Amino acid sequence: MSCLIMLVLLLFLLVVASSDINQGQFSFNVGCLHLQNTTSRISGQIFYENPIQFKNSTNATVSPFPTTFIFAIIPGYTDLGGHGLAFVVSPNDEISEALPTHYLGLFIETNIGLDSNHVVALELGTARTIAVGDIDGNHVGIDINNPRSVTAASAGYFTDESEFKNLNLKSGYPMQVWVEYDGV
Repeated sequence: MSCLIMLVLLLFLLVVASSDINQGQFSFNVGCLHLQNTTSRISGQIFYENPIQFKNSTNATVSPFPTTFIFAIIPGYTDLGGHGLAFVVSPNDEISEALPTHYLGLFIETNIGLDSNHVVALELGTARTIAVGDIDGNHVGIDINNPRSVTAASAGYFTDESEFKNLNLKSGYPMQVWVEYDGV
């Protein structure tokens, strides 16, 4: 039986602080997570428990990293669901007061856009919220210190023939996400 990571308003959070990492490599194997709850307007968070240092303290360069994860969003009703999920790089795990819905469990109204947030998120958005400028109800965005994406695109992929194929993020099917930061 295949293992699905079922998420509704679940955040994959990678905590970044000051600890050495073995040649910039790490592995985080969650296994199978299942969030099945009828409570509305909530968010969940998972933090990687060992802090990872991305910035070299000697020369102030930032290390590149790749990571990948598989997820499936299975809404209780076909046309309904949460606002999505996000893979997040954050300096700490102190975001317990953050709001659900379009805030993705990362922000509160008073800290939106503050450089002091130090939050970078890959948003897998499954709802369109005009207030944060979402392009549609099925998108991938890069959020920096703000739920308003600095760049976004409809969810999908390109075939070898350069044809764009849409993906429905809340289809219930497992999907693999590849995240890569080049260090620049």
